[in-house]
Formats: sequence, structure tokens, C-alpha cells
Amino acid sequence: MNIVFLSQIVPYPPHGGVLQRGYNILREIGRYNRVHLLAFIHPDTQKTPELIHESRKELEKYCITVQYFPLWPKRSIAHRLVAFGAGLLYPLPFSVMAHHSSAYRSALRKTLERESIDLLHIDTIGLAPYRRLGPNIPCVLTHHNIESHLMRRRAETENNLMRKFYTDLQARRLRAYEAAQSPLFDLNITVSPNDQADLCQIAPGVTTAIVPNGVDTTYFSPAVDNHEVAAIYTGGMNMYANKDAVLYFIREIWPAILRDHPDAKFYAIGQDPPRELQNHAARDPSVVVTGFVDDIRPYTRKCAVYVVPLRVGGGTRLKVLDALAQGKAIVSTSVGCEGIAITPGKNILIEDEPARFAARVSELFSDSAMCHQLGLAARKLAVSRYDWSAIGENLQSMYENVVEETRPASGTVPADPR
Repeated sequence: MNIVFLSQIVPYPPHGGVLQRGYNILREIGRYNRVHLLAFIHPDTQKTPELIHESRKELEKYCITVQYFPLWPKRSIAHRLVAFGAGLLYPLPFSVMAHHSSAYRSALRKTLERESIDLLHIDTIGLAPYRRLGPNIPCVLTHHNIESHLMRRRAETENNLMRKFYTDLQARRLRAYEAAQSPLFDLNITVSPNDQADLCQIAPGVTTAIVPNGVDTTYFSPAVDNHEVAAIYTGGMNMYANKDAVLYFIREIWPAILRDHPDAKFYAIGQDPPRELQNHAARDPSVVVTGFVDDIRPYTRKCAVYVVPLRVGGGTRLKVLDALAQGKAIVSTSVGCEGIAITPGKNILIEDEPARFAARVSELFSDSAMCHQLGLAARKLAVSRYDWSAIGENLQSMYENVVEETRPASGTVPADPR
């Protein structure tokens, strides 16, 4: 098949989150199809022309054509301020406004005219308006999270009143937009049963299927290294959920762990660590802040426990799947492991109350046998349910079903509301 894949970000390098999912999905569907990728450049990920060139070279291994476009709110601080200000007045979600691009629309229109496209894959709700350019082409929409729920959770944990108002406003706009747009797609892909249920509540009768996040179980594999008495969290702290998780951990959980294990270390791995975290690490040698690293595996291997103290989020966390595949003992909040087929007490430990979370980490620091047993079960789960190759085959079958089921029909799509 000829597939157009519309992405909100250049999915390379595949370091966590949407980057990792996008890269692996493209790699898998590229085995079966001719894929045309249109993606927005995020300068915090693609920081130099060399990195942009490298990403294009890599993605061209799996895609017939690769086209990149600037994301206008990311062009400068002034653009960002204008975008957030405009977001107060713009009636649709901020993500829709942020991804408005005449160049992107023009390129998509030309691709649709030049190629005989069998399927459109739109990889986030913020790109939904571009579906109108191919009204009679079968089209799927991916919900990496139920974005309205993600934004609502962020509003609930936000202390700044202005930011709380803004995020709550966006949550309400996103919910209305999800309800209006999701029924226009032939298939809505969610990453977990929880997200599927939530979307069906927002847009009753919508057609859905689950394509879970996955993991490269060859790249992420267990190591035989001796573990330090150390905990680790990985995730770019340019994302609110990761920043909130790390700050919550060092404020509310880590001090109790240190009382039991004074020599323990906590590794916070990820780009753009906030100033508060850096200042804390400067005065507390037990906290190690690395910023971005090219390869998290050496850090993960040496730590006894992988912690996931997330309070905000949706979908499934690829970081958890990576940790499962590496055979790590994991302590998570309920939010942190949502959407993953874990069995508490068998392949993961779950605690939502800070003191209990700290007690579980301390318990694992003292019990290497428990760490080992949790790690073995974690690895088994990752291999059996979340390997990307099996996920790719499943997605390909869904694509083929959508094309087959929509072939006899010729529907129309309402005009772009913007």
C-alpha cells in the first residue's frame, strides 16, 4: 500500500515517548508499504543541521519520501509567547493552532495528487484538520494519550493559578475537539484499554482499536552487571509530566529512602533538567543529574531499582516498557504504569502514597533476591506482549482491514472548521 504518515515531530532519534513509538512504527510499516512521511521539526530535538540530516538519512531507510517543516511556535521565544497568548483566544486546542502550516498543507496536497494513496495515518489529534485534504481516502488517527485527560491531570497538579487556568481551558477545548473529530476517522488507534474506554466515553460509537506501545527487546536487554544501591528515572524534563515526577520524587520520597540507605544514589536522566533539580543535586551528592544522554542503558544497568513516580500522564509509558525489557525491579505509581498488562507484586510494585513508595524502594535495596525475581518476570512480560515486530504485524492487519472495509463507500468530510 501507499501510506501517508503525518507526524507532529521528526521521530528520530528514538529516545523515549512519541519519538520512540513513531520511529518503531515507521520501521515496522515500512517493511510492508511505501510510506510518505511529513513531520514537523522540533528544534529542542533536532538542534543542528547535522542532526536533521542524520534523521532524514535514517528515516529514508523506511520511508519512500521524507519531508520536514518548521513548527512555528518553536521558532523563537517571541513566537512561543505569541502562541501562548493566542491560545487564550483561539477557539480550538492549542495543538491545532501550533500545527497550522500552509507549507505542510501544500506538501500534503501535492503528495495526494502525485501518488495513489491508499491510507492516511494521522499521528495525533492536533493534526486532525489535515484529514480534510483527503476526504475520500481511508484514514486512521492515533491517540498517544487521551489528550484532554492528560491536560486535565496537569491542571489538577498545577499550583500556579494562571497556568492552572490555561491548562484547564485547554483540557475543555481538547475534550470538545476529541468528541467532534474522532468520529470522522475510519479508525481511532489508542495505546491502552483505559484510553480506548475513555475515548468511547467522549465520542460514543467511535471505531477504535488498540495498538500498544512496544519495546525493542533486543536493544533493551538484561545485563549481568552488579547493581549499585541506586534508583533511576529516565525521561526528558522538557515534558511537564517528567519534570513533575522527578521533583515530586526528590521532595516527597527520596528523603525517606536516604534515612534507611544513606549511601544510596538517585540518577535523574533526561534533557532540560529544571533549575530546582540542578540546585538540589549541587548541594546533595546522592542526586545525580546528567541531562540528555545518548544511551540510557549503562545507567539503567547499574541501578538496582527503576522508579516511575508519575502523577500526570496518559497512554502507556515507553520508559516502563524499556525497564521491563531490561529486567529491572520497578516501583511505580498507578499513573506511571497505566495501560500496561502488569501484575502488581509479580513483575512490578505499585504505590501511590509517598511513604509507601519510599518503603518499597528501600525494601528492594535490601533484598537482591526480590529484585532478581521481579526483573525476570518483567523481562518475560516485555518479550511476550510488547515486542515491536508483533505490534507492527498487528497494525498492518488493521490498515488492510480499514482499506478493505472503506473501499466500496465514498463518504465526505465536513469542511475544515478553522
